[in-house]
Amino acid sequence: MNKVKSTMAEENKYDQESIRELLSWAQNTLNNKTYPEGGLVLDKCIKVIDCKSHIEAMIQMISKNWENPTFYPTIDMFRKFREKLEEI
Repeated sequence: MNKVKSTMAEENKYDQESIRELLSWAQNTLNNKTYPEGGLVLDKCIKVIDCKSHIEAMIQMISKNWENPTFYPTIDMFRKFREKLEEI
């Protein structure tokens, strides 16, 4: 239950430290190849068909746009992607 609460609290953070931690996780995931070779279903509406390309694209997009509130849903979606990967 505590992990769920901390994850939900984390989803509401868009400060530089939280974004840096998310991007660091993403880069480590790429470097260590700790992602599925194929795709990953996030929910009934979102299916990532190439995890490596998705991570690379998210690193680029979030790095350049994290301060723009328009991109907060993208950051939230990437955090959901992270949660799914950590469940595997």
